[in-house]
Amino acid sequence: MNRYYLQLVEIRRISREDFIGDDIHRAAAERVLQTAIESCLNIGNRLISLLQFEQPVRTPESYADIFIEMRNLNIIDAQFANKLVEMAKFRNRLVHLYWDLDPETTYRILQENIEDLKKFQDVVVNFLNKRSANKSGIT
Repeated sequence: MNRYYLQLVEIRRISREDFIGDDIHRAAAERVLQTAIESCLNIGNRLISLLQFEQPVRTPESYADIFIEMRNLNIIDAQFANKLVEMAKFRNRLVHLYWDLDPETTYRILQENIEDLKKFQDVVVNFLNKRSANKSGIT
């Protein structure tokens, strides 16, 4: 996931005009965004499935539900969960409505939202570290 984040940071440096005018830049950004978002979804789904061994946990029925359930499990806060739900919706557009993507929206996401990928990574690592410390009796 970190590799995708770093690739997006690199793509983000491209000027708006060059990004909008170049199909290759846009295609690269869209594919890396898709795989980065899918990494978040896979990690979230894995956490949920692990927690199902310890407590009753609702099984997500959609990609957006993964982030909602992570909020319900206090892995992420409500505001961040809402941002991640929007991320899941954008992933669906990338995969299912790729012919109708707006390059301006993709560019805006690159400029304003890719730090959410890093935040997701940090939140998950912190959650796992706290769980590990609690299980070992360290406070």
